[in-house]
Amino acid sequence: MLSRVIPLEYLKERDVMFWLPPGGQDNDVWADTWVILADLESADAASVLTLLHDADIGGYVARPSGLKGATDHTRQLYVDREQIHRATDVVMLFLRGKEQPAMPGAERIAPKIRSRIKAPAVPRTVSVALQVAFMAGLIALGMAFAYYRGASMLEHRLPHPAPTSNAPGMSTPTYTVRRP
Repeated sequence: MLSRVIPLEYLKERDVMFWLPPGGQDNDVWADTWVILADLESADAASVLTLLHDADIGGYVARPSGLKGATDHTRQLYVDREQIHRATDVVMLFLRGKEQPAMPGAERIAPKIRSRIKAPAVPRTVSVALQVAFMAGLIALGMAFAYYRGASMLEHRLPHPAPTSNAPGMSTPTYTVRRP
């Protein structure tokens, strides 16, 4: 891959946007670095640049160069890298406000399908019976748990009081010495 090396003293003679595609249009707002944000139709390029200028965001629009299959009516939008989030908001608001062309033959399918699908209605007596059966099952489960584990869980173990009698080890020790 070939790269172009430009000495630093020649950069003073060049415009800040010297590396952007030639023949483009900017919105007279300065930026250090540029990133491609979107591909726009040529009719929308001037409007988007005006909106970016009003928001004080650097913008540049140029025809894509070197892209295979690129049509003449698209333009690439370059924006200030430091303000890409604000620029995205501005462009999205513009695109949302733009009237979208109607697609030929496109129909809304979801309402038609929804109108054909009918969920069977459950009678009220069946739903009440299911709720009663569920509650009875929960009560039976609780009673079974209490029957098997309840006695051991409800035991209150009291601590044993300290013995007051003369148990070994509780009184003064006496030593017995054995002689061999």
